[in-house]
Amino acid sequence: MNSVSAGLAALAFALFVWSYGVYPFWIVRRAARKRRGADDPAGPTLRGREVILAAADEEEVIGARVRDLLAQAGVSRISIGCDGSADATALRAREAAASSPVPVRVVEYPARRGKAAVLNDLIRESEADLLVFTDANTRFDAGAVEALARACERPGVGAACGRLLFEQGSGGRETPESDFWDRETRLKEAEGRLGVCLGANGAIYAVRRELATSLSPDTTSMDDFLIPVRVARDGWRVVFAGDAVAREDSARDVGAEASRRFRIGIGAGQVLRREHWLLDASAHPTLTLAYLSRKVARWIAPLLALLAAVAALAGRETRPWGAAALALVAVLAAALLLRPGLRGLKGRLYYFAVLNAALALGVAAGLLGYSRPVWTRTARS
Repeated sequence: MNSVSAGLAALAFALFVWSYGVYPFWIVRRAARKRRGADDPAGPTLRGREVILAAADEEEVIGARVRDLLAQAGVSRISIGCDGSADATALRAREAAASSPVPVRVVEYPARRGKAAVLNDLIRESEADLLVFTDANTRFDAGAVEALARACERPGVGAACGRLLFEQGSGGRETPESDFWDRETRLKEAEGRLGVCLGANGAIYAVRRELATSLSPDTTSMDDFLIPVRVARDGWRVVFAGDAVAREDSARDVGAEASRRFRIGIGAGQVLRREHWLLDASAHPTLTLAYLSRKVARWIAPLLALLAAVAALAGRETRPWGAAALALVAVLAAALLLRPGLRGLKGRLYYFAVLNAALALGVAAGLLGYSRPVWTRTARS
């Protein structure tokens, strides 16, 4: 293997080992030594609690989502931004909110602009103390909004990430998505103990309104990372509220999840190009370490591995290795058309490999300036 290819492969391997092996162990151990903050005295009550969500062509689920939110205690208003929907999303939302004592505002935007632009408008027009972000295909357990509010009312807390659980529906094939997500949740819990819960999830998180910053209109799939992480940048804690539970159906199959991971990769590339302040360890050492370990390492490692395979093609001795690696990636991608069932160790390895390949391609696209602000909902069971 030539020196360039070998160096890239070694760096990719080191980043994988650190991010998936060493860092989780280290952060959990460090968090265990941190005093729990659940018993801290509560600060002033955040009286206005507004739920906001962006929806596009969600007529099948938006009615149930509105009714689910109306059943939550402590919600003062619900705002739904319909982003150029070609179906009856707005109509179904209004029907579900008919005669509700809680105000439900449905804003129809005639042209499709993307989630970031819609959220910017809804945030700017809100007067609530607390903003609760969610998605159209999510379901909240009872008390979820109250739990987020309690977390954000603790001293020094500016944002809180809830717990997302994936459930297997009847229409999809089993994937290891929930298993991987359970591991991620344990990391969020540990980082939350340290006040740097790095990246919420769009299904359930809350932010003090005055701390919610505007997003670039071309932001791709990164609102749930950028909004909370900028709260941490400004000196506020971002915590994990484990008793604020949301549920979603798992992805219908690995192909649907690969498409979502490619979109996330685009957003990751945008973050790497734009959010250079996250690398300033002198200003926020724990936040920077978490960012490098759980985000940058995972975003860059798959891309470096692909580049190592491409670089191997340049050497006579290494060319077979590079060609074999790229052929394997092509076979894995082609297998998506068969919607394979994913069981056992082989299924987990396939799932991990395919999603990281999709992520690598997305990161490369994002670094090269490609954006995809308009989204299509991932097919769920």
